[in-house]
Amino acid sequence: MKNKTWMLGLISFTMFYLLLTPACFKKSANAAINNHFGDSITTIKTFRKMHSLGMTELIGQPIYIQGIVVANDEHDNVYKSLFIQDKTGGIVLVLDGQSLYQTYPIGSLLKINTQNLFLTDYRHMIQLVASVDSSSGSLVTSGIPTPLFSKFIQVVSENEPVNPLMVSFKNLTDTLQGRLIQISSVEFSAADTGQTYADKKNKLGLSRSLKFCTGGTIYMRTSGYADFAGVKTPPGNGIVIGVYSVYNNEKQIILRDTNDILLTAKRCTGAAWLQNLPQTAQKSPN
Repeated sequence: MKNKTWMLGLISFTMFYLLLTPACFKKSANAAINNHFGDSITTIKTFRKMHSLGMTELIGQPIYIQGIVVANDEHDNVYKSLFIQDKTGGIVLVLDGQSLYQTYPIGSLLKINTQNLFLTDYRHMIQLVASVDSSSGSLVTSGIPTPLFSKFIQVVSENEPVNPLMVSFKNLTDTLQGRLIQISSVEFSAADTGQTYADKKNKLGLSRSLKFCTGGTIYMRTSGYADFAGVKTPPGNGIVIGVYSVYNNEKQIILRDTNDILLTAKRCTGAAWLQNLPQTAQKSPN
């Protein structure tokens, strides 16, 4: 009799849980998950092609992608996300957790079970999320819940080499989204030289413009929560490493930490670049 009562209780709890879970999200990755990670790997480039801008795609089939973590939340400039890349492309993996860098440090090779996840985009930046809700009239997404990390993410190896892709301004296209890139012969504009990366006091994110000596602008986007938000931008010219991102049509680069800023050379010269010189250098001699 006790065993029968116990079984009825377990069945009742299970049914309650299954009925409650869909109420949390309009569409959610909690639908069905297994621990099996397949051997067939789809390239990130191919996987990204499954998405159409402005749409939401549920990954109904067992599709597996694999990529190296190139940026995480270690310095709080990335929020509840990982950027992973393979040799063909990169993508944002949204996770509903904190201190992700402790479990997924840079250089970790991850295999992702994308089945029951969703491809979406935010301001044209493609991302992989766990749930979507458009009942309010705008798309609201959330990341994979912490208890389900191991169901969707498998750490294949650690300490994999992470090398940025060297690109010029003309090659900054959406195919580079989520990839670690290196840009050269760049400097902060005059207005953004010697300014803090973000508004640390008010916890507000800011964009600082980086100018290419050969022409073109990319914007460095920094969170007001980043641990280097209050650091001032350097005055020199040189190399910047970061993750390529977009905000609508604006080309952006996301800094992992200030060690990726190598602006130690002299600034650009020539009449076309006088406007980019620091204000102190524009003063005419008496």
